[in-house]
Amino acid sequence: MRYLLHKNEDNRTGVRRAGVVGWPIAHSRSPLLHGYWLQKYHIAGSYEPIPIDIENFNAEFRALADRGFVGCNVTVPHKERALAACDAVDANARRIGAVNTVVIDAEGRFFGSNSDGFGFMENLRLSAPDWRVEGGPALLIGAGGAARAILTALCDAGAPEIRIVNR
Repeated sequence: MRYLLHKNEDNRTGVRRAGVVGWPIAHSRSPLLHGYWLQKYHIAGSYEPIPIDIENFNAEFRALADRGFVGCNVTVPHKERALAACDAVDANARRIGAVNTVVIDAEGRFFGSNSDGFGFMENLRLSAPDWRVEGGPALLIGAGGAARAILTALCDAGAPEIRIVNR
């Protein structure tokens, strides 16, 4: 599913707002990383930490549209909640059961997707170009936020065996 960004801007500043939703979120490096690229390429935008606790997730998540956000990334512990709170999700996110990327359109509709598995496979391709999925068992360490997406990506790539280790 492809989404077009729109001119949903903060009325006072003309800045497109995006961020990362989680609880807790103060430790996230995402605002620093995205802020760097926004500044480097002179993009009128902001990328903010958005702390939303579990008890208030639905109301605060849906209020992002009214606060002028054009989208967000979603992290622990809200990836499954975000899937349920979106107006539409792509087939990959539905299959994984979690959303990590949300686009909010001009009408305030929330569209979710999941790029965790793709990101993992691309990083693996670039950092270990000689690795082959058929080369033996894959070891997935952890069963947290991105694990299902990575597991799905490894299965889709044809991994004959995947071992999962979790505490």
